[in-house]
Amino acid sequence: MKSAVHTLGLGALIFALAGCTQTSLLKPVSGTTATATVESPTLYLGTARIIVMLGGKTYSGAAGPLHLDSTGEQALRFGWDPAHKHPHIKQEMDFLIGSTTLTSADGATLDCDHLRHGDDWRLRCKKPGGGEVELQRVRK
Repeated sequence: MKSAVHTLGLGALIFALAGCTQTSLLKPVSGTTATATVESPTLYLGTARIIVMLGGKTYSGAAGPLHLDSTGEQALRFGWDPAHKHPHIKQEMDFLIGSTTLTSADGATLDCDHLRHGDDWRLRCKKPGGGEVELQRVRK
């Protein structure tokens, strides 16, 4: 009986956590007034939602499918050293890369590549009219 109660409690906890999301605030590396948020499920059971504010418009959409960056090239492109290590973590997290097209209310689109490393998200978006904006997590 005690085992059944523990199992039920654990199931309820997992169910409750599955409904939560983690929100990351992102800012540009340099030069623009763009901002972004990424809302990702805490248990990685679902698709993250990306919202970018750029040039007076708000673009939003779902993150694209994630693929392992096995070469480390994409991690470098997003400003990470692929050989870095986190202190106190026995198993290092993977760099996962993807791309998406975000849409504004007036139908304009914004193409973005995204990188996820653990709970850290980074974006590289092609600005309308040329150029690119790189966004990374706001450090507290």
